[in-house]
Formats: sequence, C-alpha cells, structure tokens
Amino acid sequence: MISGTTRLLGVIGNPVAHSRSPRMQNAALQALGLNWAYVPLPVKAANLESVLRGLQAVGFVGVNVTVPHKEAVAQLVDELRPTAQASGSVNTVIFAEDGRLIGDSTDGPAIAVAIASEIEETYRGSVLVLGAGGSARAAAAALAQDGCAVQIHARRFEAAETLARDLVGSGHVVAVAELPDPVGGVVVNCTPVGALVDPDGMPLPASRLLDVRVVVDLAYRADATPTPLITAAAEAGCAVVDGLEVLARQGAKALEIWTGESAPIEVMLAAARGD
Repeated sequence: MISGTTRLLGVIGNPVAHSRSPRMQNAALQALGLNWAYVPLPVKAANLESVLRGLQAVGFVGVNVTVPHKEAVAQLVDELRPTAQASGSVNTVIFAEDGRLIGDSTDGPAIAVAIASEIEETYRGSVLVLGAGGSARAAAAALAQDGCAVQIHARRFEAAETLARDLVGSGHVVAVAELPDPVGGVVVNCTPVGALVDPDGMPLPASRLLDVRVVVDLAYRADATPTPLITAAAEAGCAVVDGLEVLARQGAKALEIWTGESAPIEVMLAAARGD
C-alpha cells in the first residue's frame, strides 16, 4: 500500500496505457521488499519539461521515458551519462538530490546483451536497424560501439541519414534507402509496426528473414501475444528476442540505477509476460 513514506518511480510517454513497465517494476520492487511504487504517467510533448521538474519537486526518485519523448528528454536534462550522450536518447531519468536531472539510456545495452545471450558471445557482425527514433538511436549507438556494422533503414530516408550522421562517432553506422540484400545477421525492429501501429503488419517482408541469425523486435502488444515479426522470424528459424524481454532487461538496469539493488530479472520478465 502506498503511504507517505513510499518512494515513487514512473514511466512517461504518450501513450503509456499499454505499457507493461508498471506491473513489471512493481513486481520487482515487491520482490526486493522495498516500499517503492512505479506508476504510468501520460505526458504530452508540450508539457515535458514542466512535468519533469514537477515530478522532481514532489519527490520522485526517477522515471523511465518511452515513445515519443526519448530524444526530447535528452535535450532537457542537466547531465547526460555516456551511453545517453552517445545515442542522443534517454530512457531513464534520475532526479538527483542536488536538483539536477540526469539522463541515462539502458535500451542499447539491453539489446546488445539480449543478442549476446542468444548466440552465446558478443556479436560484432552486420545489423539492420529499422526505424530512426529514440530506440533506434540507442540500439544503433550501442551495437556500433560493440563493433557491429550497422545499417539504418527508416520510412523516411532523410531521418535515417540524420541519425547515421549523428552517430558517426560511435562506429560504423550508415543509412540505407532500400532494404539490403541479404539483410544481415541481426535485425532490430525499433518501429511500432506490429503493435501500436498496424498490429497485423510487418516492418519488413518475411521472405527477407531466411538468412537472418537473430531478430529483435522492440514492439510488444498490451496482451503480450507475439508480434507478426516475432512469429515470422521463429517460423524462419531465427533466434528471437521479443519486446518484453528487452523491456525486462532495460527495466532491470534502470531499477539498479535508481535503487542500488540487484534487479530480479526473472521476476520482471515473468511479470512483463503476465505469468
């Protein structure tokens, strides 16, 4: 039960009603025996800065940031930690005791760890990143820093070009106007296609998955059913990492940043999946 001594966390985005972060993080906080609570906070873009400062003023410890605010928040915080600085994207905000807003990003590292867990080694091959938003920034930056050759393909080529230019210091990152052939060893979908947008759609044709080793789909559905991309990838024989696994991995790292405790990743993944 929330009381006057409960410490508060949350997730800001627009929309956030579909987010499984609250059930996942609250399950973890309960498992850790902490008197903390994590709440969903729908926030419009025009209110971002005032909401962040307001949450800090009322004593929140931190918040996660989801679509479409990750890049905007990176411009609003007082300090960016190295991973967020490299990607220009923030998914975790820490409200420091001295009044500073500190931005971090756990998206990219979570994706890299998830891929490594599937192939049992750090991956340094070719990667196709679909999308050019905040999650794509985080994924491309982290994977390029790990030594991957990253290609970015987005609905608007200009957005992919801009992102590739922004990440030039991270490693090998290029924009591609057309889907490469072959696609590459790893595909990371950072678009909402198959979940929030076009629930029956695919961000690339299933026929292009035949030579792919691992498919990571950041999109996930409110009912936890597989996206069409995850279903097609599994049928094609690819190793798959769904959005709920990535959610749990990035959420675990964020929880460790806020609490200083080791996050119960299995508890979080089970809660995210609704088990």
